[in-house]
Amino acid sequence: MKKLILSLTLVCACAAANAQQTIYTPKFFDNVYIGVNGGVNTNLAFDKAFPLNPTFGVRLGKDFNPIFGVFVEGSAWFGSHTEKFKAHNGRFFPERFDIYPSNPDGKHNAFRAANLGVYGTINLMNAFLGYAGEPRGFEISTVAGLGWGMVFVPSSEKNNTFFRNEWKDEDRDHLSAKAGLDFAFNFGGDKQHQIYLEPAVIWNLNKTGFDGIAFNKHYAYLSLSLGYNYKFGCSYGGHNFKVGRDCDAELARLQAMLDECNNRPPKVVTKEVIKEVPKEVIKYVEKPGISVENLKVVPFEVNKWYLSDAAQSDLNTIPAGAHVQVIGTASPEGPASWNQELSDNRAKAVCDYLQERGVIVDSCEGHGVEGKTSNRLAIVYITSRPQ
Repeated sequence: MKKLILSLTLVCACAAANAQQTIYTPKFFDNVYIGVNGGVNTNLAFDKAFPLNPTFGVRLGKDFNPIFGVFVEGSAWFGSHTEKFKAHNGRFFPERFDIYPSNPDGKHNAFRAANLGVYGTINLMNAFLGYAGEPRGFEISTVAGLGWGMVFVPSSEKNNTFFRNEWKDEDRDHLSAKAGLDFAFNFGGDKQHQIYLEPAVIWNLNKTGFDGIAFNKHYAYLSLSLGYNYKFGCSYGGHNFKVGRDCDAELARLQAMLDECNNRPPKVVTKEVIKEVPKEVIKYVEKPGISVENLKVVPFEVNKWYLSDAAQSDLNTIPAGAHVQVIGTASPEGPASWNQELSDNRAKAVCDYLQERGVIVDSCEGHGVEGKTSNRLAIVYITSRPQ
């Protein structure tokens, strides 16, 4: 009978503790990555493909869930300003407007242009095929967003009469846009490393301020970059989103078993329940003299160890002067070291609360993971009550 009562108690506690979340709720600094990339770009109109412009970039990003993310990227373009002038309505302009005029002296700045942008990402593989708990070896993501670019006037041209009249001896900035695809390869023990190939189109939207916003191939670049990202560790373990083990099937099995028992004579019920009780539950009833009145089960949320109002109210029924033993447990997800720490913290939270109320704690232990069921619990055994 004791095992029947305890199994019912644990089933209810498991149902309360299981938030039925598919993905662990990340903290602010979870799923953050940093990376570098390098590549080349050329005019999208292909009227002058060579020489190619070398590029280098740094990005810092965060994934909000396995599908959507965002990153900030700063990039620099290298190369000389070698474009020729052509007449247009009586004025001279460079053939590619986002690049400044010819540099016959061969002098140029270290950077030809720079761009800083904020871009959103959509993981197409996870969006259409789902996320099973870790990234696939190969993924495809879309990249799109806006930025602000700066084209630097060559120092040798700053004193040129044309620049003084037309460009005011100033570097020119502009609004930019980027759209592309990331073909990513994830590797490492926790798939914390990622190499990606990114073809993209980068637009100069307002052509250094002379005209309105427009997506024009003559003021755009075709870019090809090869990059590397490192994903930082997460508070719930690993370097990527984790899927909590869904214990719905376990709960359904136990509920079906209990429903069947309720429709049978008492003797049969007791026999069947004892036969089917999971092994991790049986150890909780091996203490003599334990009944439902002398047992408290405290549920916790995923990766949490604070006591809810309901848990505190239940613990308040234990009178001061009573002797108790407390065991903390964790569910199977996550690394063993974290689950052990989590179970220790859960046991300590209960023990500290009881001791503040005058309850005598004889033992306080964290047992890590107890079996295969989702048991984010602390078990309180009341071994004796004050006379």
